[in-house]
Amino acid sequence: MGTPEAGPKRSSDRVTTVIQIRIFGSDLEGRAYSAQARTLLVSRNGALILVDRNLTPQEEIVIHRELTGKESPAQIVGQVRKEPDGFVYGVRLLDTSVNLWDIEFVPLTEEQLAVGRTLLECAKCRLREVVYLEEFETEVFHANRYIYHDCKRCREATIWNETAHEPTQKKGNALPPPAPPPPPPPTAEPRTKNERQYNRVHCKLQARIRYKQYYEEEVLEVNDVSRGGISFTTRKYLTPGTKIDVAIPYSPGMANIFVPAEIVRIKELPDKGLYEYGAAYVKR
Repeated sequence: MGTPEAGPKRSSDRVTTVIQIRIFGSDLEGRAYSAQARTLLVSRNGALILVDRNLTPQEEIVIHRELTGKESPAQIVGQVRKEPDGFVYGVRLLDTSVNLWDIEFVPLTEEQLAVGRTLLECAKCRLREVVYLEEFETEVFHANRYIYHDCKRCREATIWNETAHEPTQKKGNALPPPAPPPPPPPTAEPRTKNERQYNRVHCKLQARIRYKQYYEEEVLEVNDVSRGGISFTTRKYLTPGTKIDVAIPYSPGMANIFVPAEIVRIKELPDKGLYEYGAAYVKR
């Protein structure tokens, strides 16, 4: 069965984040049920969810978010895969006026200015938003793991930190209250005007690469990043035109955003047994 991610365009970014939910529905015999589940990936209009229950394509359910109590009707698009602890389904939200995930998704047109993209949270009001990072912001975030960003709710520039997955709920136990935001790190020294001379950012920034042809993922340090793509080195052999997904900046245990890219440049490093690749982001 095909994955719900297929299609000519995406209406928003897709964020890999764990959110505890409960789904309500009726089976084929009309019997009501409820089941605990969690998200693996969310977007403005849907999600990939993991649930220990067989669901039917086109089946309508109600998704209840455990932490906030928010609800939205949804429709099962189809099963993506089976995992040891359940089934992964694509779901489509039927009422997008409800901000079920409490994430402000920035219009995709702003991608053109982005070097990196990540899900951040306001340390003051806890608003979450997909934030696009320009060159200098990527360097600041890499050095400090936080940036200052204009908050629509606070109506001022506040400190924005990385967003962790929600804690897994054990059966019979209530979810703990959200942890307070961590104290901000020391303020970074401001950059001088002449320090930003090039479009490419040379820094040891971590990225997670999904190699679709191998069904594998790899975490590595990129050689450089730019608005148009990244350069990285790996032992894997890839041909020009190979499709990959890239999450940059990448943080283990945090919410990360994958975007499609394509291999456009290859340089073999035979003395090291490595290949250096240039990958260009694919316009959506």
